[in-house]
Amino acid sequence: MQPVTETSQIKKLWYLKKINIFSALSWGELKELKRITRMVSYKKNEPIYLPGDPSEIVYLLKKGRVKISKVSQEGREVTISILEPGEIFGEVDALSAVPHESLVQALEPVLVCEIQRVDFDQYLQAYPEVGGKVLKLMGGRLRKLETKVGDLVFKTAPARLASLLVELSDTMGVSENGSTFLPVRLTHQNLANLIGTSRETVSTLMVQFGHYGLLSQEQRYIRILDKPKLKNVT
Repeated sequence: MQPVTETSQIKKLWYLKKINIFSALSWGELKELKRITRMVSYKKNEPIYLPGDPSEIVYLLKKGRVKISKVSQEGREVTISILEPGEIFGEVDALSAVPHESLVQALEPVLVCEIQRVDFDQYLQAYPEVGGKVLKLMGGRLRKLETKVGDLVFKTAPARLASLLVELSDTMGVSENGSTFLPVRLTHQNLANLIGTSRETVSTLMVQFGHYGLLSQEQRYIRILDKPKLKNVT
């Protein structure tokens, strides 16, 4: 973790404006938000917080991607979500004043705005429309988690992997010449953690998907070649 230099502070208002739940705020309201935040950078693979850490900070993701994972007592990791720039995280634990239960780690160089829990709580009281958006966000994440649990129980490994790749192409994919490029390096272990299976299973499935023309792999980057057929994998 490294605080961002003061010269970057002049850009903070524009960064905050790009955070989804704050996009409709006036510049005056954003200036108050700017006052209570600090910008911090994290290196690739650096943990932002660990299970058991105190939840004193709310994080606004400006640049880069982070993954949220659960780690069992045996050390097995299951990735819950990959967050894109513009999203907020750590808010549930912070508002509940309970220690973090998840591991959050930078997938690539990351830039975040950090807000102390007390300041964030006071800001939500001052601007209840933001509080409403936070509640809506929390509800959406709960529904997404319920869907993920259902997928793990009822879907086959090929269907889970295909669904994940379709979701990633929808949320972060870049369209190029009829294909969709995923601009983040994902190892087979990353993908396995996201769908609750082994790295070996994912490696085998990725070869099969490539053989059937559904995707290609380029130095840990993935290119979706046929999304309609990927959606129909069972």
